[in-house]
Amino acid sequence: MLNISKNVDGKKLEYLLEGRLDNNTSPQLQEDLEKSLDSVEELVLNFEKLDYISSAGLRVLLVAQKMIKHQGTMK
Repeated sequence: MLNISKNVDGKKLEYLLEGRLDNNTSPQLQEDLEKSLDSVEELVLNFEKLDYISSAGLRVLLVAQKMIKHQGTMK
């Protein structure tokens, strides 16, 4: 299970991810990122409460990096 919390502050978008980012939950995060990144200049992914990241989860992070690199930064 993956809980996704978002905080928007102007052009900064922060995600707090809690649980597991794996084969079952990574599509949920990818879909949310695709909908949310249009006007974002800074993307922050907080993994403090993330228990596990699979290769499918890493793939979503790489896709997010490719999407944001033309308009801002990812931390």
